[in-house]
Amino acid sequence: MFLSGKELESIYSTEGTFYDLEVDGQRRLCRSLAAIRRRNREVERVNALLVLLNPGKSLPLSGVESIPVFRGKVEMSPLVPAVPDNSLHQLMRLMERMDWDGINVINLTDIRTGKFEEYWETQQLMGQQEDNRHTIFSSGRQHELQNQLKQADAVIAGWGTKSAIVPQASEAYRILAAHGNVQGLAYKKQPLYYHPFPWIQNKCVKWLDDMESQLKQAAHV
Repeated sequence: MFLSGKELESIYSTEGTFYDLEVDGQRRLCRSLAAIRRRNREVERVNALLVLLNPGKSLPLSGVESIPVFRGKVEMSPLVPAVPDNSLHQLMRLMERMDWDGINVINLTDIRTGKFEEYWETQQLMGQQEDNRHTIFSSGRQHELQNQLKQADAVIAGWGTKSAIVPQASEAYRILAAHGNVQGLAYKKQPLYYHPFPWIQNKCVKWLDDMESQLKQAAHV
């Protein structure tokens, strides 16, 4: 079964924490957190914290005009209703298979980009500016990350398989592994993990099959 986005959105709601980051005179649209919840369910702890590369096309329901400019701590920004993208729909499919009620999604970078080339250019710019406010894995946001880890039953990595991200992925993995077990579909080059949404439907189904199998096997260990 491969539920459509419309079907999934009737089962799950999506919220996000969005902010604009001013860098070198330009504003960068960011999302620090996405929260997916089964409708009409109270969730005290989330079933999993997913760690991906960067936010995709998800935006606030109220539009980009409502997004505040970064002021102080990101974790103080509110969650607002959001429109899910393909990657979040795919995670809802995993939730259906696992009968989960809630997950949270963070990224190696909060900066929202549509293509990998844009991601890479942005990361180089942030490095040149010596500005790491955009990542929850920075030293200044340790408290925020620890709060996310504490309220999740599992941590699943899915930041992709591009060799260029190995430095960022290695740092994230080091921090996550120090907290506990990191799950995910490991790529041949570590610490890279297959992304949940590889665009082609049969590959999406395979990711779901393999991830479901891993999670259920781990639950019985």
